Amino acid sequence: MTEIITKSIGSLAKRIKTGSTPKTTEILNFEDANYSWFTPSDFSTSKLTLKNSSRMISEYAVSNSATLFEPLTILITCIGDIGNSGIIEKESSANQQITGVLVNESIINPYLFNYLIRHNKKVLQNKSNQAVVPILNNKNLKEIKLSFPKDLEIQKKIVTILDKAKSILNKREETIAKYDELLRATFLEMFGSPMERPNQWKINPINDCIEKITAGSSYGGENKKELENNEFGVLKISAVTKGIFNPDEYKAVKRDNIKKELVHPKKGDLLFSRANTLELVGATSIVDEDYDKLFLPDKIWKIDTNETLIKKVYLHYVLQNKDVRKSFLSIATGSSGSMLNISMAKFRNIRIPFPNIELQEQFEEKYSKYIEIRRKLNLSKEYFETLQKALSQLAFKGDLEFGKAIDLEVLLENDYDFFKVNSNTKSIRLLLERLDKSELNKNKFYEQEIYDKAKVFLFELLKEGKVKQVFDKKTNRVKLTV
Repeated sequence: MTEIITKSIGSLAKRIKTGSTPKTTEILNFEDANYSWFTPSDFSTSKLTLKNSSRMISEYAVSNSATLFEPLTILITCIGDIGNSGIIEKESSANQQITGVLVNESIINPYLFNYLIRHNKKVLQNKSNQAVVPILNNKNLKEIKLSFPKDLEIQKKIVTILDKAKSILNKREETIAKYDELLRATFLEMFGSPMERPNQWKINPINDCIEKITAGSSYGGENKKELENNEFGVLKISAVTKGIFNPDEYKAVKRDNIKKELVHPKKGDLLFSRANTLELVGATSIVDEDYDKLFLPDKIWKIDTNETLIKKVYLHYVLQNKDVRKSFLSIATGSSGSMLNISMAKFRNIRIPFPNIELQEQFEEKYSKYIEIRRKLNLSKEYFETLQKALSQLAFKGDLEFGKAIDLEVLLENDYDFFKVNSNTKSIRLLLERLDKSELNKNKFYEQEIYDKAKVFLFELLKEGKVKQVFDKKTNRVKLTV
């Protein structure tokens, strides 16, 4: 039985200290500026290890005013978006929004501690003050208690397993990003740089192809993961800013509070963010299905085009082209440090190329195929996000053992050597049971590639004698057994 212990972060730490910001003259443009200086923007869910920061500091800054953290310190964001973390493997610095924890390695593996912080992000956030900008001070951070297996060898094995699961998830995200880039490259291949007028296409105002622009209605709401029956979700502008429609970005509004007619996002709608920061104003996305429980705010427009002239998919991509963006960024009102806004009248006067409709239709067809591939990749990514959370939960409770359905997925995603070292009789039996069903999905195999890899592993197990063939008289056929 794996022994689980519960310790406060304060009792696990050899040192806890907060970062600092040196003078501007000490940060950049020095020949010896070779120390990383991390800020919250350098953190991401995909980076377990913080290797390079976007800004560097000089030797002089380190000697005079910067906070220097030792290798294997876990850096944690403690102001604003609290609970993001990463481990450093060389001496580095960070700003005052970040706290560094150097753990006692005789009690806890530092890489496991990093996973624990990520797993308990909500706990850290709840421990912060409730100011406009949340802050988790060092006193409250030290009081937070974490539970994990006592045995350091078990901790090390857990880190190996979670690292494998994390690398699988990262690969899914990288694949999705590559497909996104491929489609952008396809657009450029087919249409060139739009404002250079390839093939002498006419460049006319967008208004020539617009049939209707519909603005939504804004209401104050509450952040929620799921809507209740008496609620609608008003979309945030972040629902369209990444170029792919995100239906999870909304605020819940009580139906009784809604007095105006709502604009619901429907499959194929082109949405346009008329207000945002300098980098994101004018972002667009295409809606992937009908969302009757969501509605548009006044900062997001639905754009209907005359599709005999301009296809919505083409317009979506041409509006994101850097040369076209320059033209409508120039018409946005507001200061660069605040929310910028594009008026409907000025938007209608933006000039874009009008390629022949046959070419637009060809691109639309490629886009539709891509969206279906991306949907499947995204499902796989979501599957592994759930898997990683489940593995973490089992690991920190001391219940992580291969042979359970979710654990088998990590075994199958890796090479046979990893499978051989980490599998046990239970996991091999489960593998045989799944292969005996010979079905994809339905909690057996979620994609063809994994099914094929499972068969390869089976042949290796047969060669090594870990799996045997026996004749079953009851069924009158050969069966595989451990």
